[in-house]
Amino acid sequence: MKKVIKIILLALMSLMLLSACSTNSKKVDEKDKGEKNKIMLGVRADGLDMAEAIRKDVEEAGYELEVITFEDSIQPNVALGEGGIDVNWFQHKPYLDSYNASNGTDFVMAEPYTHYPIFGMYSEKYDSVEEIPDGAKIGLCNDRANQTRGLLMLQDLGLITLDESVDEPTIYDIVENPHDFEFIEVEMSVLPRSLPDLDAIILAGAHMNNAGFDASTYIAESKDGPSYPLGFVTRKEDADAQWLKDLVECATNSDSLRNYYKEEGSLIPLL
Repeated sequence: MKKVIKIILLALMSLMLLSACSTNSKKVDEKDKGEKNKIMLGVRADGLDMAEAIRKDVEEAGYELEVITFEDSIQPNVALGEGGIDVNWFQHKPYLDSYNASNGTDFVMAEPYTHYPIFGMYSEKYDSVEEIPDGAKIGLCNDRANQTRGLLMLQDLGLITLDESVDEPTIYDIVENPHDFEFIEVEMSVLPRSLPDLDAIILAGAHMNNAGFDASTYIAESKDGPSYPLGFVTRKEDADAQWLKDLVECATNSDSLRNYYKEEGSLIPLL
């Protein structure tokens, strides 16, 4: 009887040891990935196809990918700050810097960056910048970063002069407007729909594509694209997390993402 009990005890101890080893192995695996098996990625609705392009790569790296979409450019950062998502992928670096400064956040963009958007002037009424008449109505994005970019483009074209002492000028920092343009501020995703009512608009080509226009039909293009890179943005405490490094690597090596950029047409890859 004692011998039987001893055998049973030994068997139980062996099972417990195997279970402990299995648990420890699982913990090691989780630790290698930053103790994270699921990545919650926030994008604007127009970035859903881009996010889906890397899904297979992320899953093959051992993560579940949940993509959460937002209808504007504010909520993805709000959700990131509130912990509703782990990372977002929709904004360029100057926009992020402006958001951090205005909201007291310290979000960071992981490197390498992924791409930058075509940024241009579009018009249904005129085929060139030279044709735009005095007093024309020009539509600009209402967020500071993209409005600044649009104004700098107008200055580069010789159409306005900005206050040189202002780092991020808005329409209130125009010191010379010789053509008496009227500037209309509109949310960037809505701006393309205002095109029939305006003489020209200035924004990222991706928003033109999303609204059913051809992003390549600009009458002028900004030359500062590489200064406006997009990438994965997360909270400061996750900047060195293994899961973030793995996510960036997945995008970097994704053939599907490269094909998406090629087909989409308004995004220039940096990977």
